[in-house]
Amino acid sequence: MNHQYIDQHDIAGQYLRKELAEPDRDAFQAHLVDCAECADRVLLAEMFQGKPAVDPDVVPVPGFAMRETQLPLRARIVAHLRPWQLALLLLGAVVVLLGAVGAVFWWELQNVRAR
Repeated sequence: MNHQYIDQHDIAGQYLRKELAEPDRDAFQAHLVDCAECADRVLLAEMFQGKPAVDPDVVPVPGFAMRETQLPLRARIVAHLRPWQLALLLLGAVVVLLGAVGAVFWWELQNVRAR
């Protein structure tokens, strides 16, 4: 998608009015990622309209748009963790599991001594 085509067909205006077909919308969103001029045009038009052209719940990804709420909870949690945070979380889970096994073993050992 180039600037001449965008200007001739009022693609930015149709995008703001949500009148674009899905393939054209996806192509224009992909163009917006690379073109600061068009992104500025859309943002400026949004400011004058007073409402965002893009649904804030939609993650803008060229080619398709997926709602974050469609992901399972564990995928949403893991997506926001850095690798070291995920490793620390898994280490904590292992420590808790080993602690529980140790506590059960200690409890059984105390019961054997009491008999």
